[in-house]
Order: sequence, then C-alpha cells, then structure tokens
Amino acid sequence: MADDIRFANIGDAAAVAQLVQEMDRHYRPGEGLRPEADYRRIVEETIACHEGTRFVLARDGAGREVGLACLAILRPGRDLRGLLYLKDLYVVETARGLGIGTRILGFLAGFAIKNDIGRIDFTTDSDNVAAQRLYSALGAVAKEKVYYTLPTEMLGALATGWPDT
Repeated sequence: MADDIRFANIGDAAAVAQLVQEMDRHYRPGEGLRPEADYRRIVEETIACHEGTRFVLARDGAGREVGLACLAILRPGRDLRGLLYLKDLYVVETARGLGIGTRILGFLAGFAIKNDIGRIDFTTDSDNVAAQRLYSALGAVAKEKVYYTLPTEMLGALATGWPDT
C-alpha cells in the first residue's frame, strides 16, 4: 500500500520522469520513446515554471515510487469553484490491485475539498476496462461527451498567421 502520497517537488523530478516514461511504455507498447534525459528535462521544467501541470507521487512503505497522477487545476469554472483535471493516473504493474489508485484519488478529492474545487474530471480510453471499473466503483459518473484533439500535424496549419509562429 502507498504510505506516502503528496505533491511532487523539484527533488522528485527523476522519480516522476521515470514513472512518466514507464507510463508511456505501458500505453504505447513497441513504440520508440524519447531519450530518458528528455523526460527528466520536461518534468524539471514543468515543476520549476509552475506551468499548470502538477504531479502527485505515491510511494510504498519501502520508499519505492508506485504511483503517479498528472493534473491541472482550472478556474474559474462553474460557481467559480473550478475543477481539477486529472490528465493521467498510473500505478506500476507490481502495485496494481493494492488500492494505490484509490488512495491517490482520495488524496486528490481531499485536496479539492480543502481548496474549494468543485469537481474532478478525467477521461479514459474506451478499452481501459480496469480504469473504468475503478472509477465506477468510486462513484464517478460517465458523461456522454465528444472528445476532440488537435494532433501535432494540425497545429501548424491552425497557427498560421498568428504572431510568434
């Protein structure tokens, strides 16, 4: 079980970067990944500049990193309470089924309540049945929405004519 769940700081950059890379490996099997140094650099930059992304790190009783959440707080939102957007929730394979994901979400719920944040929003791939089972068991409500993404190859065309592009 995770004994330490907290927001990551700059001293945790290497551990966070390792988990982000492991998560990429898990969700993109067989694909080439960027070099390990790139992961650490982007995590360090993100933490240092307070870009909007925050990381929550979960460690077990032996001090091993076993879980990660990547999130952003978006305000003002409905009734000025905003929302916590959970971009990623990841638990290492050897720690799955031990309640780590539930504890991370509980930590985030407590943070949201303490900071007057009105809700937590997140998505999951339609074939990620384990995540859907967890979220449903915790009382999450599945919403019927259309999810859009502007992939890298479309950004250039859309940005044409804007300053600094």
